[in-house]
Amino acid sequence: MAVKNSQLADLIMTTLDDLPKQYFEVTWDSQDYEACRIYQQDRIVIDGGEQIQREIMLSDTGHARYRRMYDVDQPSSGDVMHKIRVPWCQLSTYYTWDKAEIARQMNTAKGFINLMKIKRIDGLWSLAKLIEDRFWKTPATTSDDLYPYGVPYYIRWMNQDTTTDGFVGQTIRYQDGNPGTVCAGIDSSSEARWRNYAALYTVIDNAMLRTFRLAFLYTNFKAPLIVNDPAQPSNGAKRIYTTFDNVVDLQDLADSKDDKHTGKEVLGNLRMDETGLVYVNRLPVVGIPALNSETDPQTGDDPESIYCIDFTKFKPFVHEGYWMEEGEPIPGGVTQHTTFTVFLDGQHQNLCTNVRGAGFVLHKALTA
Repeated sequence: MAVKNSQLADLIMTTLDDLPKQYFEVTWDSQDYEACRIYQQDRIVIDGGEQIQREIMLSDTGHARYRRMYDVDQPSSGDVMHKIRVPWCQLSTYYTWDKAEIARQMNTAKGFINLMKIKRIDGLWSLAKLIEDRFWKTPATTSDDLYPYGVPYYIRWMNQDTTTDGFVGQTIRYQDGNPGTVCAGIDSSSEARWRNYAALYTVIDNAMLRTFRLAFLYTNFKAPLIVNDPAQPSNGAKRIYTTFDNVVDLQDLADSKDDKHTGKEVLGNLRMDETGLVYVNRLPVVGIPALNSETDPQTGDDPESIYCIDFTKFKPFVHEGYWMEEGEPIPGGVTQHTTFTVFLDGQHQNLCTNVRGAGFVLHKALTA
């Protein structure tokens, strides 16, 4: 007796909802999938709107002054608010089965379950790779609204041949090699306070640690006690991301300072824990495979970036009710009448509410 398509679809759906343990190895191509962890654990869920919008005050109008008795006041007003706007990005993956391969496994529960699981892991792995890849990249072009705004879109390197550290990160290097300075709707070339902190280093040594500490201090902004901070309270950690070589060099530097890696060091607060994870200024340093091959899209230079990100300001958003949304099995219709496909969809984007406080980047010199 032939099995109806509706029965097969119900069987696939039921099995996907309650997959038992079936063991097999996968040759994963990333050691951490840090971006996936961020979107699952540090994400902010919001709903509605065609884009994400926030507001920022970049400067004051300078009304405060010291005065003498009977001085004449000349009140004035100015617009100090700017809008941060970023579009939603849609992403999708799928897993598909042919009726023939399902039929071949129908008589063995283990084989059928294994078939379901293999296809699903294949689709999710592809999605994880895509998320991880784009998290560490700028969009393709200045007008690109397909890909999300990755870390180097907001935390930007210094301009080529620039050697002075500071709040000088203003140029976005898009993947097609063209530059731009408009970041989330605000032009950093005309708004100096919409630039991130960037600094140069040569090698991993004490001089680099000093540069890091200065960057850490310069980007640690706080509201004055006489002002109730209008920023939305949020929980978020600070983390350091860099290449594998830089992680090992930091471990070697920690070895040279303290062979036992115990206690609070007096030598720069560089230490390692019992798992081998290295910390700088008490922040964990995470090696990112994508940064091992990172290059300047304009020059091809290897920046060997060291990103420090504050996730209270650099915020990964996902759309409420439309993130990792797994649909029902869909028959292939007249073009592929023997197939069933399950799609998994979502909307997300990264938004930086304050680029001056969202972190900083240390990198090698870039040449024009």
